[in-house]
This record gives sequence, C-alpha cells and structure tokens, in this order.
Amino acid sequence: MCYQVVELYSACRCLYYQHAVDRCASYGRPGHSITRKTILVGYACANHSAQSYGGSYASQQTYSDSGYYSSHSSRSDRRHR
Repeated sequence: MCYQVVELYSACRCLYYQHAVDRCASYGRPGHSITRKTILVGYACANHSAQSYGGSYASQQTYSDSGYYSSHSSRSDRRHR
C-alpha cells in the first residue's frame, strides 16, 4: 500500500508540507491507490495568523502547537476544595 503524508495548519487547513509518496511494489498499477495521511501542525499560516489577517482564525487567546488553550487568569480566582 502506498502512503503520502500531508501536513496542514490546524486552524486554517492551508498546506504546510506535502511529502513524497512512499511507494509499494504495486505503485503505478491500474486500480492501485495512494493512501494520504493528514497531520495537523502549528496553528495558522502566515496569511491567516492574527498579525496579518486580522484575527479571524486566531483570536485574542494564545494557543500552543498542541492545540490546548492556556489560560492567563490568576489562580486566586479559583476555589479549591
């Protein structure tokens, strides 16, 4: 089975990088297809980032590459039991 890895930005889905096809013995034969695997990277491309696009994809909140939001509020606002 042939594979191709495609990396897309997680927020805007713009292409980050398209890898070459990892070929198997059946590559190029009739009826044989390439399985594409998509990996999400980063947050948004330069065209869709908060600095150049006006923030429709990236809001005032900041996100890490993992996609998890890190709150900047103080811990004194929370009550622990």
